[in-house]
Amino acid sequence: MPGLRYDKFILFGDSITQFSNSQQDGFAFQPAIQDLYQRKLDVINRGYSGYNSNHAREILPEILKAELNSAKDNVKLLTIFFGTNDAFQIEDETNKVQSVEVEKYKENLNAMVELALANNIKPVIVGPGIHDCKRVRLFFTDRPTEKAPVTNKRLLDYSNAAKEVAAKHKVAFVDTWNAFREYGGWTEQQLFDATGLGEWEVGTLEHLVPDGVHFSPLAYKILYEKLIEAIDKNYPELNADKLPEKLSYWRDLDPSNYKNLIFNKGDLDN
Repeated sequence: MPGLRYDKFILFGDSITQFSNSQQDGFAFQPAIQDLYQRKLDVINRGYSGYNSNHAREILPEILKAELNSAKDNVKLLTIFFGTNDAFQIEDETNKVQSVEVEKYKENLNAMVELALANNIKPVIVGPGIHDCKRVRLFFTDRPTEKAPVTNKRLLDYSNAAKEVAAKHKVAFVDTWNAFREYGGWTEQQLFDATGLGEWEVGTLEHLVPDGVHFSPLAYKILYEKLIEAIDKNYPELNADKLPEKLSYWRDLDPSNYKNLIFNKGDLDN
């Protein structure tokens, strides 16, 4: 039935996107988005653990080739959420697979946004969040380093680069770094000082990034709220409340004539 072909909302990113289905404790990011857009858009997870913006730039054309229809009008929204792996600076061979300098990262984001726009897709760039750098060092026990594997100052540089790309193209941006900072009530300098190489007097970031990198349910909830806020502000026509549901409300069905009432007019026109 052509009328039951749903338009799409693609979540594209690294492990933080990939793992966004599996959180417990009352909140999970992707299911929350799918719940919001139920009977309106299909929410598709295209998260790839460990991947950076170099990889993403190569993958995105293939994802769109697989998901777009011939009219290129069925993918409505696309998050582009990379930067965490790009920012790592661990002194080992593995780092060559992950680390991407900030100017190249910016170039990659620019290319992906241009590709989305060329295919009638509304992109949302999501900047990287903060890290608990002490826990990051423990997380990478198989990759010891004498310096911080990443710093919150470096992550802010990547976040600002992502913000610049969004501003250049006038597309939506989610400032995850500052959303977390504001939630915790920290100053930028306090987060800069949390390098993992000494004691940090403010405390821990465990409630947001339990292993130092990946998000807790609370962090995903903050991200969810900021994402929906960005969509509503930048693409109000894609606000969930403004999109029609597939199929008629069940109380409107005529038990003597299902065929004529089961589809909304918009469903029949698709």
